Amino acid sequence: MKARTKCFVSGLFVVLIAVVFLAITAPAQTGSGKLNWTLHLNETRGPIRTADVSTPLGKTAVSEILGGPTSGSVNAYIIYTRMPEGAHGPALFTLPVDHYYVVLSGKMTIQIGTDKFVAGPLTGVVIPANTPHEVWNAEAGPDEAHLEAITSGNPDKDLSRDLMSMLKPAQPTKVENAAQYIREIKVLAPSDLKPGLNGTPYTNRAKGSLITVRLDSTLPGSGGPKPHVHRFEQAYFMVDGETTVMEGLDNYVAKKNDLVINGIGVVHTNANHSTGIERHITLLLPEPEKEPFDIEFEMKGPAASSSAPAPTR
Repeated sequence: MKARTKCFVSGLFVVLIAVVFLAITAPAQTGSGKLNWTLHLNETRGPIRTADVSTPLGKTAVSEILGGPTSGSVNAYIIYTRMPEGAHGPALFTLPVDHYYVVLSGKMTIQIGTDKFVAGPLTGVVIPANTPHEVWNAEAGPDEAHLEAITSGNPDKDLSRDLMSMLKPAQPTKVENAAQYIREIKVLAPSDLKPGLNGTPYTNRAKGSLITVRLDSTLPGSGGPKPHVHRFEQAYFMVDGETTVMEGLDNYVAKKNDLVINGIGVVHTNANHSTGIERHITLLLPEPEKEPFDIEFEMKGPAASSSAPAPTR
C-alpha cells in the first residue's frame, strides 16, 4: 500500500512539473515576436468565390483568403477582411512584397512607419515591400471592410505558399512622404460613363506599381472587349451591381462581394446584362510591360481532326 501511495505521489509530482513547464513555455510560443492574424480559406472551386459577409463578427478582425497560391490565384493572395470597432489586423509588420488595400465600407486607420492615416470607402493604399504597416478600426459604429492583394512583379519567386511565414514583426521607423501611398479612387458619375469599360486606376506601372488596381464601371447593355486571353492573371472583385462573366466555355453571373479569377491564357470577357450600373475592382497580376494586354480569341465550332502527320518518336 505504501509503495502504491509513493508511486501515486511520484506520478502526481511528474504531472505537476509538466504543467508548470507548459505554463512557462507557452508564452514563448505566442509572445510579442509572433504575429497573429485570423485567416480563413475560402475553399470554393472554380472562377467565382463569394466573400462571407453574413457570419457575425466578434471583437476581432477576420480575413478570408478568396484566392491564393493554394486556392485558385497563382500570382497573388487576394483577401477580404472585416474589422469590427476596435479590432486590429496583425501588429506592425513588413512583407517582402507589395501590399495593396481598397477600403470597401467603414473607415480604416492605417499606420505606415510612424504616420497614421484614416482611409474611407473606395480609398486605395499602396504599401511597398519591406515597409512597416498596420491597420485597425478606430471608429465607433459600423464594421470596416476592405480588399487586400499581396503580390509582386515576380510572384513565382516571391510568394510563399505559407502566407504567415512572409510576415515579419517591425518597429515604427519613419517612412518618407508616407502620405503618397494613400490614394483616392475616382468614382465616375453615371452621366460620365460611356459604353465599354470605364476604368479609373489608383495604381499601375505608370504610378510606380508592378500591378494594376483600378475601379471599372459599366452601363447596362455594355461591358468588356470581345472574348480574349491574357498572358497574366486578372481578377475582378464586385463592388456594386452584377455582371455576366464568360470564362472558358461557361457563363457566370457575378454579384456584389464576388471575386472572379481569370487565369493565365483562359478565354473570357464580361458584360452587364442587368438594368443598373455595375462596378468592380480589377487587378492585373502583374501588369505587362507592354501592349497588347488583351489578345482577341475567336470561338469556333467542334475541333476537326488535324491533317498533320503524327509526330514520330
